[in-house]
Amino acid sequence: MRCWILRLLVILSTANRMGTMRLQCSKEFCYLYDVSSQEDTFAYQYIPKDVDILTVENVMMEHVDHSILDGVPSFIDNLIIQNSYTLRWISVPQAVGNLLIVTSNLRRIDIEANSSMTYLGVSLCDLVKVPDALQNARQLEWLHITSCKLQGLNLASLCDNAHLGTLNLMGNKIRYVVNTSTRYCGMYDTLASITLSENLLTTVNMELFGVLVKMDTLYLHNNRIRALAGELIHSTVIELRMDGNKLMDLDLCGWCVPSLTRILLDRNNLTFIPECLNMLTNVSLFTMRSNQLSNFSIESVAGMNNLRHLDLSCNKLTMVSLQTVNFPANLELLNVDYNNLTALDLFFIPVKVALQVRVSFNLISNFDVSVASRNVTQLTMYDNLIVCEWNTPLVRERNRCNKTEGNVLLVHNARLRSVCRN
Repeated sequence: MRCWILRLLVILSTANRMGTMRLQCSKEFCYLYDVSSQEDTFAYQYIPKDVDILTVENVMMEHVDHSILDGVPSFIDNLIIQNSYTLRWISVPQAVGNLLIVTSNLRRIDIEANSSMTYLGVSLCDLVKVPDALQNARQLEWLHITSCKLQGLNLASLCDNAHLGTLNLMGNKIRYVVNTSTRYCGMYDTLASITLSENLLTTVNMELFGVLVKMDTLYLHNNRIRALAGELIHSTVIELRMDGNKLMDLDLCGWCVPSLTRILLDRNNLTFIPECLNMLTNVSLFTMRSNQLSNFSIESVAGMNNLRHLDLSCNKLTMVSLQTVNFPANLELLNVDYNNLTALDLFFIPVKVALQVRVSFNLISNFDVSVASRNVTQLTMYDNLIVCEWNTPLVRERNRCNKTEGNVLLVHNARLRSVCRN
């Protein structure tokens, strides 16, 4: 592979200062190290024309202004600035289309009017609000501000970004989400994916998202959410993640989400299956791992005939009732591993597909394999007081349930602590 290495030593006229700048290029990308002034930009002329990625490492200026970025060759499609702890302010000219800034003390971003920018990514920085200058980036499609210090999100700040499709604000310090816009915003028709995970949210008004007519994914996981306000009325949302929060109850009775197929509620404090969950008939995956459930009836998901994966592992279940004519007809996996079940009844399981049941690491001592439904084609039952398992009809016919010896309870409790704490 062709490789150009240009090492430049720039001796500044100041008597007591020397600066070193280095340009290193390969076939597809260039690295420019230790830029300290506008004078260092003469190195741009040595960038080969078939390079489309320029990474500027260790910018040694508080303010990167137009004089630094205006000269970036037009054939550079992606500009990356990284590991620049001196950087606090950047002014982005019109021509920069894709900009990624990683690991800096950036606090301010200015964007020239009529910007051609379509991608902006900023990670590990000191920004405390979504930059007002984004209104000048009317072509912006992807906005990622992650692991910074954003305090909140006002959707109105993105009102003029009529091409914005992806918004990722993960890992900030966001405590609230509002929308103060008094007019119809262009991004209502384009924003499809919102990620607000790993922030400090304690409550969210779900009605805020109803105006985003193209939204298909909403990620609110790993916050501190204790309650949801309002009702989600949305025709296109497919996936909702609320795992890793502090929800104690959840009422879905007023929701209308006909396209929703995936709901993740793991690692909350829920003691009951959400009210009206069975009204969400297109859901195919529902997980409530690591909550506080003590009993479960399949009636709570009755009629959910698109449900294929149901995960209730790592709860405190002592009873599971599976007997109903309204059993989810296409359920393929029922996972109740790591609970406190002492009995299991698989007599009446009216599914249309092969069902796999997982009940390992419980305390089951009462199970009659002879009356178990033939629709249960796989059973995994390790580390119980009685052990039965099969993965084919032939293995099932030959299987004999075995009682275990030793201190199963001690092993059980140790497993719960080590596996379910996360």
